[in-house]
Amino acid sequence: MNQDVQLFTFTVTAVFLEAAPFLLLGALLSSIFEVYLPADHLERYMPRRLLSGLLFGLTAGMLIPTCECGVVSIVRRLLKKGVPPQVAMTYMLSAPVINPLTLAATYIAFRGNILMVIGRMGIVAVCASCIGLVLARINPVLLLREGKTYPDLLNQEQDHCGPVDLAHGSLDMAHGGGCCCAPSRDGRVIRVVLLTASEFLDMGKYLILGAFAVGFSKIWLPQELLVSFQNNVLLAVGMMMVLAFFLSICSQADAFVAASFASFPGAAQLSFVTFGPMIDLKLVAMYGAVFRKDILLMLIIVPMVLIYTLSLLVGMVLR
Repeated sequence: MNQDVQLFTFTVTAVFLEAAPFLLLGALLSSIFEVYLPADHLERYMPRRLLSGLLFGLTAGMLIPTCECGVVSIVRRLLKKGVPPQVAMTYMLSAPVINPLTLAATYIAFRGNILMVIGRMGIVAVCASCIGLVLARINPVLLLREGKTYPDLLNQEQDHCGPVDLAHGSLDMAHGGGCCCAPSRDGRVIRVVLLTASEFLDMGKYLILGAFAVGFSKIWLPQELLVSFQNNVLLAVGMMMVLAFFLSICSQADAFVAASFASFPGAAQLSFVTFGPMIDLKLVAMYGAVFRKDILLMLIIVPMVLIYTLSLLVGMVLR
C-alpha cells in the first residue's frame, strides 16, 4: 500500500478511535438526562440575581452534561418560561465545554496538559459570562424569534406527545401510534437507547469529517503553507477557528482533532476547542431558527473577537 495512503488511514482511524468513546458516553449522558430529568427541575431552582445567575449558568454543565446541539432547544424552553438570560444564555454557551466529560477528554487528548484544560474552561467562561451580562436586562421572551422553529420539530415540548418525539413522546414511530405520556420504566430505557444511538450517529459524521481533515492535512496540504501558518500565530489562530466552524465537531471529541495538529501553536489549538462549541456551521443554523437576528449576530461576533484575543493571550502561557 502506498505510504501516503497508510499514513492517511492510520491518522483517520487513530483520531476516530480516541474520540469515539467520549462521543458515545456524552450521547448516553445527554439522553439519560433528557428522558429522566423533568423539564421543570432546572427552572424551579434557577437563581434570579445577576451574579448568582451567571455562576449557576456556568456550573450547570457540571451537573447536566449537554452537547451544543441539544442545549439550544433546552435554552429555548427555559427562556419561554421566563428564566433570566444571564442564566439561560450562559448555560447554553458554557455547558458543552464546562462539564466533566469534555474536560476529561481535553485532558486525555492533550496528554495531561492541565494548562490547556484550564485555558479552555477559562476562555469559554469569560465569553459566556460576557454575553450573559449584556443580555441580562432583556425580557427573556424577547430574545426569541416568533413562531415555531425547526428545533421544535426535533425536540417537542414535554407536554406534547407524538411519534417524532423520542425523548418524551410515543415510541410507536413506525405506525404513528398513540401517545405515551406516562411511559413505563422499560419504555424509558428504550428511549434512552434510541436517543443515544441517534445522537451518536448524527454527531459521528462530524467526527469522521474532522478525522479526514486531519488526515488530509498530514498528507496533501503543501508543507510550505503549513509552515507559514505554524510560524505565524496570528494566522494559525484564525485558521483553526475557521476550521472549527466548518468541521462542526462535537465538544466531547474536538480536542482529539485539535491535538492532532501538534505542530501548531497552543494558542491555535486552544482557539479550535473554544470557538467550535460556541459557533459552528450547525449552531448558526440552530441559533438563527431560535433567536432574533440581532441576538444571532451577537452570538457570532462576540465569541469570535473574544476567543481570538484571549487565545493569543493564553497561548503565551502555553508555549
